[in-house]
Amino acid sequence: MTGTMKSCNTKTAYQVVVVMEKGVMEKALRWAVLLMGVQCLAWSIMSATATVVHGGTPQLVSDSAAPQKHSLLRPQRGGDGMMSAPSGAVKAPSAKEVSKKKSLKKSPQSPAKMATSEGMMSSISGGTAQIESPVGTGDASGGVPARADSSKNSGMASTSSTMPSVPASTGSMSTVRSGLVGAAAPVAAPTMGTDNSGVVGSPPPQATSKNVQRLLRELPGLSGVLTAPRPPVPPDTIAAPAPPLGPPPSGLPVPPANWFGYHVLNRVTYGGTANQLNAVSHMNAAQADAWANRFMKEQLGLDPNLPWPTNLHSTSPLPSAIPIIDSDTDVLLAQDKADWRVHEDDASLLVPDLSQLQDHDLIRKMLSRRQLLEKMVYFWDNHFNTDYRSHFSGQYEIYENETFRSLALGKFVDLLTASGKSSAMMVYLNTDVNVKESPNENYAREVLELHTLGVDDLGRPAGYTQTDIVEAAKTLTGWDTPSGPRPGFRFVSSRHSSGSKQVLGQTISFDGVGPGEGERLLQIAAAHPSTARHIAKKLCEYFVSETPSPALITEVASVFVDSGGDIKKVLIAIFTSPDFRNVASYRSLVKTPLEFVVGLHRNLGVWSSRDPFRSRLTRSGQGLYEMPPPTGYKEKSDHWLSTHVLFNEAGMAYEATIPGFGSTIRYGSDTTGGLTRVWLRNLGLRTEEEILGFLLNLTTDRQVTATEYQIYLTTLRSAGGTFSLDNSNVEGPLDRTLASILANPRYLYQ
Repeated sequence: MTGTMKSCNTKTAYQVVVVMEKGVMEKALRWAVLLMGVQCLAWSIMSATATVVHGGTPQLVSDSAAPQKHSLLRPQRGGDGMMSAPSGAVKAPSAKEVSKKKSLKKSPQSPAKMATSEGMMSSISGGTAQIESPVGTGDASGGVPARADSSKNSGMASTSSTMPSVPASTGSMSTVRSGLVGAAAPVAAPTMGTDNSGVVGSPPPQATSKNVQRLLRELPGLSGVLTAPRPPVPPDTIAAPAPPLGPPPSGLPVPPANWFGYHVLNRVTYGGTANQLNAVSHMNAAQADAWANRFMKEQLGLDPNLPWPTNLHSTSPLPSAIPIIDSDTDVLLAQDKADWRVHEDDASLLVPDLSQLQDHDLIRKMLSRRQLLEKMVYFWDNHFNTDYRSHFSGQYEIYENETFRSLALGKFVDLLTASGKSSAMMVYLNTDVNVKESPNENYAREVLELHTLGVDDLGRPAGYTQTDIVEAAKTLTGWDTPSGPRPGFRFVSSRHSSGSKQVLGQTISFDGVGPGEGERLLQIAAAHPSTARHIAKKLCEYFVSETPSPALITEVASVFVDSGGDIKKVLIAIFTSPDFRNVASYRSLVKTPLEFVVGLHRNLGVWSSRDPFRSRLTRSGQGLYEMPPPTGYKEKSDHWLSTHVLFNEAGMAYEATIPGFGSTIRYGSDTTGGLTRVWLRNLGLRTEEEILGFLLNLTTDRQVTATEYQIYLTTLRSAGGTFSLDNSNVEGPLDRTLASILANPRYLYQ
């Protein structure tokens, strides 16, 4: 949105907000259209909406993790909360340097395809963008007044929760909306617990004018901006780069005092963004603990100002989820569909091929603010594994994935039923050919062995027999996919096996008129005690430890049973457990290739093409939607600590940092011609200790041995002479230093 907002007069936008506050909605819209254009208008409406929610002061809202073209760390003016370079100290890169590391940003093929994060409204062109509704968990940031001239500030995307650093009301930090940064005005931001909190969750302003309604019809997505609830979360702040880091003492590194902040980012997300990691680096133990708890609550859709819920061992509902507004990512997803094939038999159906399907999924994992939701969507997609090549219908996989996203933090039985009735699963495990004359046991076997009851530690069935599998297959006869290309479910009664069935000690009566017998089977399996333990163990291994304690598994399984399979309550039990909060769990898990590749993208703030990441992920052996066996991909380290995987992960590290080593990947800031030294210099970094402190904070939580530190320092100095970022000769040593950090096995731990 930078280009748009540079042409907008900030004072005019501010006046539009004030007019809106007085209720003159239609006049404000007309005036803004004439003076600023539709994009500036939308930005103004966003400000007005935030004003209504937060109590009367014009505010900008930070609502996206997708950075301004991924400029996660752009230079800020002094007083904006960033280390700034001394006046006159920054030199523009030479033409030779820029050509040496030429940016590979894609030229726009069409307005709908431009993969930009320049703000939600800048992408609503021609009224064609389809904005997905926010799902499930978390929060959108509130705002603080911002009246500085936007043309004088570069954006630094902020995806973190509230950082306990400098209060927004001091004016020394800044807030962001879609890459637009403004210095905080000396007006105190709304405080939780004050009268302002009373308007949180109130109905948003309703535009009743016919002209306004016409505008909303012509700009789909604008209504979502006007009506989206604004949760009670303070604004995100921009953190200064991590502190300098000198040589550590000898021996193995010890966990830092603020380890819990890093720990939560490592486990609850696919990797912290630069801003999140920078923020944590400045926290003490108490601040990191408070921030981490708020962040987890926001990701779960809970009010971060309230204590953790205590009704886990009951079926009483949790409070309604507070959504995370992630409009930039939603727009990118809509744009990403522009190249999908139109099905030849259904002009309204878009069909992605495998690479497009994988790209679409990676957008969410890399950029979404709803990180816990995305981790859970992958968990369920992998738990109920299907293989694209079993049907070659991208619409089947995208439909199933979206269904999991809508149910990921809900009830397990709903997820199980949605999986069983998905076209992808029915074709993959042959439910669509399961008929009374010849019952097919494939799905029935896997639903008991993998999806629900599971097996014990010795690999024996945990409560089911071969007879249960045979009877379960009979209950599922007649389940089928629709006759057309669209994904869905249908029941063919003529194919259904008659008579009652005995499964897991219970009788399933024959009704003969619908799919109810199969549904009843899934309900019985979902409620089985072995299912609770199986799911609890897998989730504990996913978030806590490869060898979770029996006490943790027992407690989490108990919550699963008592809550009726409420996944959000199960996650709360895990995140509030002593095991999760034990420092022994810190950096005790090994990243899968997916976590490595996506984490690298998020840590460095990559803004170039996703193609190298998708292809490297496939080469590492974890291509999305490409696992043939129904077991899904393994999570434990012994499966991924192989020569093949480590070779490809090291290759990804070098491909991301060394020019000419595979595809060109750009990260950090898109205003420096891809030059690492200019990016770091623009952040105000100067000394070797400042640079190593910053880079190690993005990658290993500043965990480093004395030997490793000396290797990195020696590499930095390999250009010869006095180290200076003004010297173009340090570009190569900088790239090699970062490559060495990323290729170090220490980066594999989380």
